[in-house]
Amino acid sequence: MKLQTKCTWVIIGLLIIEILPVPFTSLYSLYAIRKRPTWLPIVTHELYAEKWQTDETDYALLASHDPLLVRKNCTIGLVIIFILDLLVPIIIPTALYVVRRRPLWFKSLIIRLYSDQQGYLPVQSTEKKAAHQQDPFILVRTQQKMAALEHQNIIFAKSQSRKQQR
Repeated sequence: MKLQTKCTWVIIGLLIIEILPVPFTSLYSLYAIRKRPTWLPIVTHELYAEKWQTDETDYALLASHDPLLVRKNCTIGLVIIFILDLLVPIIIPTALYVVRRRPLWFKSLIIRLYSDQQGYLPVQSTEKKAAHQQDPFILVRTQQKMAALEHQNIIFAKSQSRKQQR
């Protein structure tokens, strides 16, 4: 079962729990922002890995934000949503929207929340290329492999042309 489907079932279960007088999901969302569990960025990354769109997020720009300020703003926003959630359920439909549509604003929010933790930010492909270009041994090995492949292609092309001439 895909991760998106699993998350949808969990949120539907939370919707059933939401019938209780106290909005449990608001409290749980507040826990996720204040305590920042280690599994949340992993689940978010896996959820967005299945998305068909290419990831063009500028992680360096998102990491430049102050995570404490982001947590403070999210906490204030969740307290307001908690008050509104007592009247009309807001968090569950928003969570369903995030899981089903996977908007980029949610992923950028998670990146900004976890930007101060070591090793969370994924490496962009341009950074990977820059790391390979800085290492001369990798560059030399790549050039050797390319030369060997070119040589094999020439041999194969010659053998094919000899077969066709017969």
